[in-house]
Amino acid sequence: MQNRAQTAKRNIQYDNVYKSDNLLWAAKQSSAVACIASCADHIDCRSVAFNGNDRRCQAFNKDFTNQLVTGISESGWSHYEVYPGNICKTGIIDTTARDCSEVQSQGHNCSGVYTIFPSNDIKKDVWCDLYTQGGRWTVRNEAMYHLTLSGGNELLILMQTWDGVWKHAYYIGFYIGHKNDNYRLHLSDCDSLLSFGQAGQQFSTKDVDNDPWGPRCNPTYHKGGFWFKNCCRADLNGFYYSTGVEATDSCHWRTFTGLRESLKTIYMMFR
Repeated sequence: MQNRAQTAKRNIQYDNVYKSDNLLWAAKQSSAVACIASCADHIDCRSVAFNGNDRRCQAFNKDFTNQLVTGISESGWSHYEVYPGNICKTGIIDTTARDCSEVQSQGHNCSGVYTIFPSNDIKKDVWCDLYTQGGRWTVRNEAMYHLTLSGGNELLILMQTWDGVWKHAYYIGFYIGHKNDNYRLHLSDCDSLLSFGQAGQQFSTKDVDNDPWGPRCNPTYHKGGFWFKNCCRADLNGFYYSTGVEATDSCHWRTFTGLRESLKTIYMMFR
């Protein structure tokens, strides 16, 4: 796996503070640099703490920037927000690739916008994430049907709440059906507790409701299109609120928070 943790910024408001909430793991590391680098081993890792006195290292699935300081006073701790790789390409990069996997195999190693060719007559500019979990990810775009035709794809969804917590859902066997089948969503195994049960559902839009639920779901409860099942389990194309409000029309993932709480950040990408 490529090292996902490329940069880190010290969060001095948490100096000499021991934290135990949102903890992914704790282990001994030789230095703060090694502690930061260990973040690459977990997709949800967003910050670390290192104690220079006894070399304890903690990893968290939360970005603590601009959050209220909570914890226990204990000397030696320094905290770092970890960023998932640098974006070292600006503008649109032309390629002859079919998808972001081929972009990376052609020698590109920086996340950014690339021109790809999902089929001979289709040309698209897409965002390629070439860092997360080894790279090769194509971030959600309108060419998903053509890019997933061959099957055998992986789907990765990264999400962040407004209080800085990150979680993910990962699926295999991902592909999108033909437009004559309303771009039905196909998924197989999921390695996450965040499974949302949308597999096998057709895509609904504001004016075409393909949710099998009896009452009309969209646009009664939603403002965007998605693979709805029983209306409100998940909606990653919902209305973007500027805070974590609970609303049926928000962009939410119910098994993340237990509520229909509006999410701050969402990445849906596949390879």
